[in-house]
Amino acid sequence: MQETRHPVKNPPCGFARAAVLGTAIFLLSLAPAPAAEPQAPLPQAELPGTAILLLPSPVGPLAYTPGRGLRVGETRVTIGGYTNINLIRDEGGPANLKWDDLSLFTIWDPLPRLHLFSELEFEDIVQVDDHGRGGTVDHVFTVERLYGDVAASEYLNVRFGKFLTPVGRWNVIHAQPLVWTTSRPLVTLLPFDTHVTGAMLFGTLLPQTSAFTYSVYGQFLNEFERLPEEQQADRSAGLRLEYGVREGWACGASYQSFSHARHWAHLGGLDTVFRQGPVELMGEAVFEDTTGAGAGATGVGQDWGLYLQTVLQVRPTFFLVGRYEHFDQRAPQPAVNLVVLGVAYKPAAFVILKAEYLIADRRAEESPPGFKSSLAILF
Repeated sequence: MQETRHPVKNPPCGFARAAVLGTAIFLLSLAPAPAAEPQAPLPQAELPGTAILLLPSPVGPLAYTPGRGLRVGETRVTIGGYTNINLIRDEGGPANLKWDDLSLFTIWDPLPRLHLFSELEFEDIVQVDDHGRGGTVDHVFTVERLYGDVAASEYLNVRFGKFLTPVGRWNVIHAQPLVWTTSRPLVTLLPFDTHVTGAMLFGTLLPQTSAFTYSVYGQFLNEFERLPEEQQADRSAGLRLEYGVREGWACGASYQSFSHARHWAHLGGLDTVFRQGPVELMGEAVFEDTTGAGAGATGVGQDWGLYLQTVLQVRPTFFLVGRYEHFDQRAPQPAVNLVVLGVAYKPAAFVILKAEYLIADRRAEESPPGFKSSLAILF
């Protein structure tokens, strides 16, 4: 996450404001009325369970299942990952075709109560614009995640290492094959660090009738692998609580306190997801106060923002997507409103093709207006 906050430019015209208001009303109108019994969710996370490739090896059969990875014999090791290719044309700029990510997962369960996970990621691999300029760019290699879990019971687990910050919903499922849009809401990217290096206690309570989950975490270690973006927090501590009823709906709350330059700042957030038949509604709101973070912090003041996203399944493999965002940055930057209108096509549960247009009343460099599309594969 970059410490530099980019300026927001003046609005190009009044059309964007009208589009923001109209699409926000459209999104709200798609929200379904509560039902007596929640139905199954959209088939976003459904993955096939049958191996399509079986090969003998000295360590046992190698079994590959699309979307679930390669199981390496009897070693209890699974190798998988995802990749995505983006075609983007921001307003006023050239079209760019970019091989954006290649992430490799390694999962090892050497003992029944021990789970080890790593994610190695290559970013910005190849980029070519519509004039043929480009090639291999300044690609970045990062250790995206590296942690171990020890399970005492369903109610208590311990995680140690580098993991995704459990603030809201988007950050912990942000991989392109698992989200509905190529662009990412600003409120899930700018106010907090996307990773934590430290430890976390987590678990699930009331598993028979509903799901009440908790996560208590802290960053008390220095970064052992630098991300391209500088971290805002030197040390942090946080809590996330979530309550849900089966697969129909869930709501969560997050709190994080983090230090920078020996001063502490605070962040709070609420999030929800609701699924009913062919409709999914998801949203997050975050408020951040850095007035006590000192002169060395990434700006001093208050940020707040939210997004509301609706997905409508119109065919078994075809989805309409709409999202409204508002993000109010620290002074003197003005607030920005964005609308995303898009479609998603899922020919298989582990493949998603997305196309969208982002409209904004002011330009935010982290999410500029324009056309965005991507092909993402979970392997």
